[in-house]
Amino acid sequence: MKELLRQAKVAEIESFMDQQADPCSDFYSFSCGNFAKINSALKLDVSAVGLFETMTNGFDRKILKMLNTTHDNHDTLEDIQVKHFFKSCLRLKELNSTYTAKMKRLIAEFGTMPVLEGSSWKEEDFDWLGTTARISHRYGITPIFGVEVTSDQADNQRNVIYLGEQEFYLESRSMYMDNSTLNYREKYRTKIEGVLKDFLGLKVELAKQTAKELLDFEVDLAQGIEDTTQVYSLGELTELLTVAEVHKRYEPILDIERLVSISMGETITEQIYEYNKRYQQNLVEVIKRTPKRIIANYIFFRLIWEFVESPSDKPKKQKQDCVHLTKKFFVNNVDNMFYRRYNNENSSREIDKMWRQLKETFNETLHSSSTLDWIEPPTRKLAIAKLETMTLQINNYVWENFTEEFEGLNLQSSDLVDNMLQIQLLRTRQTREKLHKQSKPLEIDEMLSFTPAYLQSENAIKMPVAMLQPFYMWSDVYPTAVLFGTLAPIIGHELIHGFDEGGKSYDAQGNYNDWWDEESNSNFVKGRECFTKQYGRYKYDGIQLKESTAQSENIADNGGMRVAFTAYRKWYESQGTKDLTKETLPKLPYTGKQLFFISFAQTLCNDIDPKLKVKQLSIDTHMPDKLRLIGTLSNYDEFSKEFNCPAGSPMNPNEKCVLY
Repeated sequence: MKELLRQAKVAEIESFMDQQADPCSDFYSFSCGNFAKINSALKLDVSAVGLFETMTNGFDRKILKMLNTTHDNHDTLEDIQVKHFFKSCLRLKELNSTYTAKMKRLIAEFGTMPVLEGSSWKEEDFDWLGTTARISHRYGITPIFGVEVTSDQADNQRNVIYLGEQEFYLESRSMYMDNSTLNYREKYRTKIEGVLKDFLGLKVELAKQTAKELLDFEVDLAQGIEDTTQVYSLGELTELLTVAEVHKRYEPILDIERLVSISMGETITEQIYEYNKRYQQNLVEVIKRTPKRIIANYIFFRLIWEFVESPSDKPKKQKQDCVHLTKKFFVNNVDNMFYRRYNNENSSREIDKMWRQLKETFNETLHSSSTLDWIEPPTRKLAIAKLETMTLQINNYVWENFTEEFEGLNLQSSDLVDNMLQIQLLRTRQTREKLHKQSKPLEIDEMLSFTPAYLQSENAIKMPVAMLQPFYMWSDVYPTAVLFGTLAPIIGHELIHGFDEGGKSYDAQGNYNDWWDEESNSNFVKGRECFTKQYGRYKYDGIQLKESTAQSENIADNGGMRVAFTAYRKWYESQGTKDLTKETLPKLPYTGKQLFFISFAQTLCNDIDPKLKVKQLSIDTHMPDKLRLIGTLSNYDEFSKEFNCPAGSPMNPNEKCVLY
């Protein structure tokens, strides 16, 4: 059996590679040259194919089986409610015409929508800010802008109010502003039009006209979103003020005192954080020039947007959609359910062991003044202390009190909309109550259910339970080189985030604190400029990339891979005279160290739907995977040494960028 598993891994590695390609000219083509041919996103009718997508698909298949089964011995009362929610999603078509009535009743809780009322709608009766605040108080939805309760960036033991912008469907400023992303805005407009027709019963022409007005208004609002290609410290984006002080800035257009008191259901005397004041400044001007009718339509559209779901005509797709929706609302519960059923102790041990090895390796690097000579001794000492307290945690939620979280919920399998309303009502009340309670770990969203993340405010790396699945990256029958080449750079990447342009603003306790000395910080900025120029020279699918000062992901890619290889080399050298034949694989003529780099490369083998490439560049802070690989390895002398790449070759340029 073990030999069969090794042979299967050989077949996979070999199938992705183009061994005729020159590894010193283009290591991505060498390691991943055949990947897209056998894993075409277009042919598979998916947006993207890669390691994390494959691992998530495997995870979702297990989740579907788990949610689809009748109640078993593993089920808690809360698990049963989650299963009811899933089943109500599968029965979505049964709502039929009642869906429109439900959405209209939801709107009627807060007033009337001009596009539904026509000429009888009274502009003078509409209070846009009060309506937004009441929606926020009841359902936690903040059309245009509003408040949120979460941990204080300067003292993560307490919770505080943040005031700022709504969530934007297209995510980034460039998606709303750039000519190259116009087609995505058009698709979004069509989606808005469909919601207005299907869920509010508008006629085609009226839906079209209204959708255009709503999108134009949202584009106007998006002028105030921060530019993600630029580096902003949290101190630059947030300011701690009294409610009265924020109110004074924007009166009479924005009545901040009323917004906060209605949203929270109480008068707030403590200071709050204003986030990205550029957004509020832009909002004042947008409100002045926008007809109340459009503002009202937008607010009510954003309200129902959170509760509209269209069932697929394909049963398989409908099940997949319902798994995703269940994860969206109950990601912690679903991960915990998975962990209790599929927990693999070997996986947990391997991840913990890997973490300790990487932490020890980076600790040695921080202690070595010759390796990181650009960091001054006082800052180095604080960095060592921060690393010491940094933790890695599996997101299994065994500590979570789900009984308390579900208190008052009565989810049934018949009505999805009623279930969603119940959940929003309960969670919004619980969020408000957090203001007077000690802070808890941050809520994890669905994205972090399948990808690791470093959380600055906790000084912790969170690893998803999906990564406990064997064979995607690790197995005790694979060479250690494969384990170090796949899992270690992923963990190392998150470790380095603790010391990148964002992470270095948080101390060992996870509080926002400028602990870097001026000289070390200046050296960091100089090193970052090298990455800005390097990655700004690249082209992706013929598109010239923009120079960006935001280089956190590239710094983490480079530093994480270096820490991983150093840890592997230490392990390899510690084996002494032991037989290391298992560090090679049959039919693959590569050393253990070469296999490390091939394995690392194949975590980045990827194919994406060509239509999504411009969007990827606009919203993803990571480089496209091919450029992540080429950029990282072309900066590393140890890689060039293992593959004998001549100086000046594409993968061994004379100028290299190095920070960690």
